[in-house]
Amino acid sequence: MARKTVTKEAEAVKKNAAKVAKAVSQTAASLRDLTEAELHKALQTAKEDLLMMRKMLKANELPSSHAIKAGKKKIAQIHTILTEKEGSKNE
Repeated sequence: MARKTVTKEAEAVKKNAAKVAKAVSQTAASLRDLTEAELHKALQTAKEDLLMMRKMLKANELPSSHAIKAGKKKIAQIHTILTEKEGSKNE
């Protein structure tokens, strides 16, 4: 019974792999078009995706480990754009 549960969880993680790859591919230019609320939501999603990628890496289900680096880069880009928007708001 426990084996089936683990298998179902593994299948769910594999389905999310495509979603993770798509989320990471969003460019900085397209992120700048978003509002602050949308950026905060994108940041939350990026952090959840990074957590999912780390779990996939531990389970040897992540096709390539460079996706983690790309996920971290996306989080940094979102933070940078949020800082830019807050800075321009104060001026």
